[in-house]
Amino acid sequence: MKKIKVIALLICLLAGFTFAEEYYWPRSYFISAGFGAQVSKGDFNERAISGKDSAGIKGDLHPPALEFIATPDFMVGVNLGAFTLGLGFQYWNSEQVIAGFPDESYKQDTRIWRAGIEFTYNLFWPDFFQIGLGAGYSYSSVKAENSAVFNNTDIYNVEFMGSAVAFIANIHYYITDNIAMVPAIKIYENWFKNVHCSRIDNNDLDPYLWQTFVLATVSLQYQF
Repeated sequence: MKKIKVIALLICLLAGFTFAEEYYWPRSYFISAGFGAQVSKGDFNERAISGKDSAGIKGDLHPPALEFIATPDFMVGVNLGAFTLGLGFQYWNSEQVIAGFPDESYKQDTRIWRAGIEFTYNLFWPDFFQIGLGAGYSYSSVKAENSAVFNNTDIYNVEFMGSAVAFIANIHYYITDNIAMVPAIKIYENWFKNVHCSRIDNNDLDPYLWQTFVLATVSLQYQF
């Protein structure tokens, strides 16, 4: 519920900016679509998590290693003078090595998605070439199939959920007044604080699982 309130507040903030007076906030809107790849390192790569069901039976919940992931990167937002405020979304399915198994080649289908807000300041605005520096906040979900094991035989899907802060650096190269090529680097520091498995429902993680993602993308942006 807290996450929903935060996202709603950010959307209201975005809407509020868009109603500012044009003479004070030179304004344009944009949509963008891109594709990239991210590498990842952290607790997901190191260990499984132990848990108990309601009957006290122990099991191991194995996270995917997430060492390399391809992903699309979609954004909508508003440019307010030299500032950019955007809402982003990423989603991808891939086969990943599952950490913590004796067989290090054990792989399962993994789904990862991330939704969040980004705020950047664009150096050299309003030139056709701009450098953006900023930060972001996002919510992430990582779900792996057949990666929770109870009684050494009972296997379940497992989902890890958490938040991230990000450092963002990008370049806007405007091919025309409305179309720009946008390469970007986004570094996410994720803390996963909840895990879900049908055998144990939702559980808080203590300690949290920390994972760093470095994402490189190239997007095509349309400004209007």
